[in-house]
Amino acid sequence: MKQFYFLSATRLGFVALLVFLLLGGSGLNAQQMMGDWFFHPNYTLYRNAANYPGNKIAPPQSKFELFKTIGAPIHFYEQVPTQRLTNFLPNDQIPTEAFTFEMWLLNHVNLPIGAMACLREPSNKEYPWLVGYYGDEVVFHLETTKGRQVIQSKVKEGWKKYWGHLVATYDGAEMKLYLNGELLGQSAISGGLGINPTTQIEMAGYFSKEPYMEISNLVKTARLHKGALSVQQINDRFNALQAQVEQGAFFGDTLHFNAGPYLHFATQNSINILWETNQLATATVAYGTTLPLTHQKTITKETYIQEITLDSLEMAKPYYYEVTVTSVEGSKMKSGVLTFGTAPAQDAPFVFCILGDTESRPHINHRLGEMIWEERPNFIMHLGDITDGGREPHKFEWNYEYFTGIVPVASRIPIFPVPGNGEGDLYWYNRYHRLPAPEAYYSFEYGNAEFFMLNSNAKEELVEGGVQYEWLKEQLENSTATWKFVSHHHCPLSSDENDFGNTWEGKTSSQGDPRFDDLKTLYEAKGVDVVFYGHVHAYERSYPIKAGAIDNENGVVYLKSGGAGGHLEDFAPTHTWFSNKLQRGNHYCRVDVYANRFELKMYDLEGRLKDVFVIEK
Repeated sequence: MKQFYFLSATRLGFVALLVFLLLGGSGLNAQQMMGDWFFHPNYTLYRNAANYPGNKIAPPQSKFELFKTIGAPIHFYEQVPTQRLTNFLPNDQIPTEAFTFEMWLLNHVNLPIGAMACLREPSNKEYPWLVGYYGDEVVFHLETTKGRQVIQSKVKEGWKKYWGHLVATYDGAEMKLYLNGELLGQSAISGGLGINPTTQIEMAGYFSKEPYMEISNLVKTARLHKGALSVQQINDRFNALQAQVEQGAFFGDTLHFNAGPYLHFATQNSINILWETNQLATATVAYGTTLPLTHQKTITKETYIQEITLDSLEMAKPYYYEVTVTSVEGSKMKSGVLTFGTAPAQDAPFVFCILGDTESRPHINHRLGEMIWEERPNFIMHLGDITDGGREPHKFEWNYEYFTGIVPVASRIPIFPVPGNGEGDLYWYNRYHRLPAPEAYYSFEYGNAEFFMLNSNAKEELVEGGVQYEWLKEQLENSTATWKFVSHHHCPLSSDENDFGNTWEGKTSSQGDPRFDDLKTLYEAKGVDVVFYGHVHAYERSYPIKAGAIDNENGVVYLKSGGAGGHLEDFAPTHTWFSNKLQRGNHYCRVDVYANRFELKMYDLEGRLKDVFVIEK
């Protein structure tokens, strides 16, 4: 699938046309566009770290009043709203007759959620119109001065599986409901909308089954038009929205970061920084140990994705940095001043946190990121499935999902990742990281530990004689580190319910992936202390294992931490011999390493401590 990253002049003209359509072209004029809203989570950290990098367009906000009545909540599909936005459009801008309301939706969760927009009176349960989506249905309710009609329809898989352009039109004689350009239903009806001076627009989100989710996670844009859009105008708008998603942009043609700034691979004297803008740009990174910033590096090539290594840094030092980008049109944008720290000395204690399977829930990943930030770790280890399926055609899963949730913490705490099956083609994984060659797998030293990061997608490389197996064998043999840690995505050991045989249907589980049969023997023979992995969306810690048995003196501990934004999974109904601790739920881990002591703590989404274990040498 073509991407908007390597464009000829002709294709750039095509993009300009799509942007024109996105901003209201195809026969629409300013008088017909009554409301145009972008929804993007305003994720930031706390207190002095609460800056949003670069430009943004704020989503609609309820009008502030010291005292106000917003009316009883609307129960939608028997659900009570978890978020409401009211009175965000002046009453005199609300169409009184023909109108169009549209929403651009991204639903990539597996539990029923929904959002609706309606026209209503605060003191009245009736509403002239309501347009909404919940679970697998869409609905358009219209009540005029002359009657009432409802269009309701089941929905199919969306564009790129998860996207839906929902459009409701009324022209004074007929109402219609569209999804992704397809007419779902129509009904004859006439009359006005019965609007009075207290009528207001309300948007509500229904996320009781999805903690921390909000309207901006589901609804990406919304528009209200005076008059009914034609089929051609609806399709033109749909095409323009698709182009925006392909580019990974959030706010139309407003210059903004749609990825980063994103720190990764920090050493004692260097750090890598990556960012992406929605427009071609050059950039300057100013940095230093004090303010004002005293050093800078410049990128003169006009690109979208930009990366830079800050080197010749001082060991174990806090640094400030700021990214300034300049678009080809001359617009400038700053990230604001951000921070990072370089790696400590070899004999110093250090702390790292663990995330696995961030996948498709930026609201969960941001919540975990907030808690990780409060720990102030030296770095974050990411155990793969950064995205649910962010291969080359699904770039949006990186921008709208991963970076949206992770950037607040990753702009200040560096990430050390491994690839999961979600990014198994490595197309965007390699473009969004600058890691030691060959990038898919690598090693690094931190304090008195050495980390060996594998690409477990490449099965044939993991068996004895395979490229990664032989590389790891040599690395382990040459390592003089006190602690040896291996990280990859897939599971050498797992007590889950159905990934390796459905235990609820009486099938025998292999209790792990056979691709690691050779590697497990290597881990035991070469002194690996802990193996970290994700893939199954739960937490599990094994006893120390060697030669297929528990060995508290010489065994390898297997630690599964797949509890970030992926769909949660469960365990087999009976105990597994190697399993020491199980926990279903979203979580992160904190690891403290100092001298001959290793301590791991696991916390759930509410910050409750769920597991602690210690290894001492």
